Amino acid sequence: MRLHKYFLVFLISLFTSISAQASETLTVVHPALAAPTLIDNGLPGQSVGDVRIFQFDAQTTSGDKITVDWIMTTTGVDQSSMGEYRMSAATFSFGSTTQEQIVIQGIAQYSSANETLKSTVSTTRAVTGGTGKYANASGWMETTHLSDGTWKHVLHLK
Repeated sequence: MRLHKYFLVFLISLFTSISAQASETLTVVHPALAAPTLIDNGLPGQSVGDVRIFQFDAQTTSGDKITVDWIMTTTGVDQSSMGEYRMSAATFSFGSTTQEQIVIQGIAQYSSANETLKSTVSTTRAVTGGTGKYANASGWMETTHLSDGTWKHVLHLK
């Protein structure tokens, strides 16, 4: 009987460990973006504190509709190249409500104040949480600006 208890505890631990490491990959795509709302904080023109705000429609490759809210704040400007470091906070809301969300955060380097990521360039940001079926989501997202101007975000969820 005692051996059965240890075996049962072992099985529960094994299944818990396996389910904790379960993963899912979601691919989100969208067309080229309209210019963001730009709030020119700090010094006039390109400077630390500038904020870009986007909201746009996207979808998973399986056709699920998504609304993306994205805020980028300039945190550094390289005076020699005029490139920028921008910190992003983004929320991917699935369906027609905000009940199912995935939250993204991270920083990326941009080649100038007026550009998005150059075509064929990718960057990685952290998945920091979510709501609904994505509650406690973690992992990372790789964003690629494709050569035709569209975008692909591959979310690697744990």
